[in-house]
Amino acid sequence: MEEMKAGPRRRGRRICSITIDESPQVYTIYKTGVRRDLRVDNVRGVLIILVVIGHFLLPLYQTRLVNNLTYLIYSFHMPCFIMISGFYSKSLYKNGRFRWGKVVQLLWLYFIFKMLVNITEGLLAGYIPVFPDFLRESGAPWYLMSLGIWYLTVSQAKKFREYPLNFLFIGAVMLFCIFIKYFVSPGSFLSLDRTIAFAPFFYIGYFYSQENLDVYLASNGRKLIDTVGICCALVIFFLMYDKLMIYNLVVYGADYIRYHESVYNEAWLINLIWYLGAFCMSMTLIGIMLNRKMFILTGLGQRTLQVYILHRPIRDLCQYFGLYELITPGSKVGLLLIIVFSVLLTLALGTESVNRIFTPLKAAPDSLLKKLGGL
Repeated sequence: MEEMKAGPRRRGRRICSITIDESPQVYTIYKTGVRRDLRVDNVRGVLIILVVIGHFLLPLYQTRLVNNLTYLIYSFHMPCFIMISGFYSKSLYKNGRFRWGKVVQLLWLYFIFKMLVNITEGLLAGYIPVFPDFLRESGAPWYLMSLGIWYLTVSQAKKFREYPLNFLFIGAVMLFCIFIKYFVSPGSFLSLDRTIAFAPFFYIGYFYSQENLDVYLASNGRKLIDTVGICCALVIFFLMYDKLMIYNLVVYGADYIRYHESVYNEAWLINLIWYLGAFCMSMTLIGIMLNRKMFILTGLGQRTLQVYILHRPIRDLCQYFGLYELITPGSKVGLLLIIVFSVLLTLALGTESVNRIFTPLKAAPDSLLKKLGGL
């Protein structure tokens, strides 16, 4: 269990293996070797709002403003989410044993998500298949499939957690992910195109400890990363539509064969620049977030899965019933209404009332296994 660094003395109490910091500015928990930082939960709250906004922007008529805003969101929101997923994946081992239930739960949620979008996307296409292709995914459910695969690699990755092996491991993974797509094009099978492309972010989060985060936030190097992150965000927001669209597939983790032939040979460099830019933008967001319980945002950040799974079918239904047709192409008022609706929907789906319904559904595999074990 990690201990707090020496510093200003704070009031706190220890209950079994949990320490709760009662400082008015900080509320952290030590459990299973991982200290829960409310800053990270608040970041997840912001990210899930951006996920919903990004998905609701896609069907809009792509003006320069809509396009640039969409790609600004897509350039870092999933890399940051995945880094945080890796950050909390340290709890996959409990008492020295791998928690297989976590992987089973992800696959179960993936199944539910696929079935939901099979219906709503089928409505849009005019035909609803009896069963979707569970082995191939390029839409929103990909994250659950990829996260399950990354979870399965933790047993090997944990062998490299000590410095400098962790840096060497991340560097090797990054080089592998950058160049492997010149030789294979896995596509949507098991979401391997995105599993490979986004893997470095997961391992960065996995090897990044709470202590590392504390040191980073107090370091001078943070200013450089913040500067790079802000510059990247500004470049994407102002230049994407006019100058950068030829490189747009990089934010989706696409196979290189899908890139425009004029940039195929430079795809490795485009991916490397994206890795660095997305990391800097992610760390900038984490750095500016408060490490305290924030109204709505903290709770929302602790209930992101239900929002992630439920919002996409709702967007499809909005398309099916023609709500997007009511928005005048290029209308800034229409854009604003979509953003406001996305935020309100995120908050509604992230409420405790929805969580009370979603939690038993999420825990169904565990409940079934316990019942079978009792037979």
